[in-house]
Amino acid sequence: MAAKFEIYPDKGGHYRWRLVSSNGQTTATSGEGFSSHANAKRAAEGVKEHAATAEIVDAES
Repeated sequence: MAAKFEIYPDKGGHYRWRLVSSNGQTTATSGEGFSSHANAKRAAEGVKEHAATAEIVDAES
C-alpha cells in the first residue's frame, strides 16, 4: 500500500486531512480544520503538489 491522504471530520464539525504512510503511521496533518470536505481536499492536493519541490532548510532557534 502506498502513502495516502485521508480527509476526515473532526469533533468540532470541521474537516481535516492526514497523510498516512504505507505502514499505517500518520506522518503529517493539516493542523487546522476546514469548513468543508472540498476545502480540506483542496488543501491536501496543494501539499501533495508542492511537497516534491519544497526545499529542506535548518531552522534556527
